[in-house]
Amino acid sequence: MPKESTFLVEMEYLIETKKSAPEQILFLTVILQALLDATKPKESRESRESELARGCAQAWFVASVGVTADDFRTVCDLAGVDSEYTRAFAYKIIKSKEVEYVRKRINTVLSFN
Repeated sequence: MPKESTFLVEMEYLIETKKSAPEQILFLTVILQALLDATKPKESRESRESELARGCAQAWFVASVGVTADDFRTVCDLAGVDSEYTRAFAYKIIKSKEVEYVRKRINTVLSFN
């Protein structure tokens, strides 16, 4: 299992064991969905809207100043995760060769009942 997936295992535990408040689970899923959006593979006939959505999701993770950065920190606080750790994790995944594996893990986590 890649080192990066420890973060996903922690999120999966928080979501699936339902030991978190519903609001915390909501914000955890916001982070995971943003990571899916940021790592969506480029397609040959991709719309400009899809390109912009991917770019916005990536910017949300890497912005360190401004409203975007404040929003990111707020969402992380509400999710109960460290914003700097989450930012570093997201950056590693966005630049990683393990994107496909991580996307599958995230989809598994998000498909909980």
